[in-house]
Amino acid sequence: MKTQAMTSGLRITLNKTELQALLKLARYGAEQVAAARHYYILPERQVALGTDVILGLEQGLTSLQWKQAEAKAMRDAPKREAERRAAREHHAQIDGYSVIGMLGDWTDISDNPDRHQWADMFHPDTKPREQGEIRRNVWRIFLSRGSASSDDLSVLPGDCTMTADRSEIASLARHIIARSQS
Repeated sequence: MKTQAMTSGLRITLNKTELQALLKLARYGAEQVAAARHYYILPERQVALGTDVILGLEQGLTSLQWKQAEAKAMRDAPKREAERRAAREHHAQIDGYSVIGMLGDWTDISDNPDRHQWADMFHPDTKPREQGEIRRNVWRIFLSRGSASSDDLSVLPGDCTMTADRSEIASLARHIIARSQS
């Protein structure tokens, strides 16, 4: 607790524990005065002032708790964003290929009905074709092997799973790899 004398009063800085203790003490005192009015000789103005002090302490405690919650939310925001992103992304190594899966809503924009070319349905440049297939809340997978810097990069055409089940990613990736090797 810190105190600072001012010309018109006293400024007190309290931590949360001190504020809670002072609030309990003020409430207890107000209850005691109200329960035994004949023992205490207090002007009405002081009784009303006590109520105002309790109200001010309650508002201060609420404000402090709100600021602490905001600070905690700001500290935890990067962690929550990483968790949210991790829930919508999948990374794996399958048969020497890097597999990346992205959960979302996808539409087929290919002109050939026998071939799929998936695009993010909500991207502003995406124009779905007439009677094109739309898959909602599914994994779009991308497969690659090698490194672009050493000129041995090979990228396989990806596809979409049928459901949001993560286990379906591995089986679809193996199917695409087997199809490309035959």
